[in-house]
Amino acid sequence: MNEQDPGNQLDLLRHVEILTEEVNQMLGQMGKSVFRRYPLTFAILILFGVIAVSEGVKGILKSMGILDSNPWYLFLIGLVLLTFTGSLYKKLNK
Repeated sequence: MNEQDPGNQLDLLRHVEILTEEVNQMLGQMGKSVFRRYPLTFAILILFGVIAVSEGVKGILKSMGILDSNPWYLFLIGLVLLTFTGSLYKKLNK
């Protein structure tokens, strides 16, 4: 087996971390300027995406039949999901 010096491995990992950080900073600056230049365009695209996903999920749930015949199941599932995500949010302290 080839055993490498642990110091060289740490140096390589540190170099990769620094490189990744620099790339993220460059791409973050480029992305911010695009959102600032075209806020209405991105807002409309995001709204369309959310509506498309919502309508797709609605169509899938209607095709299942169980949730279509009794909407209370869907309501209860939604409440359970909201409660779960709320408690998870509190546990993560964010």
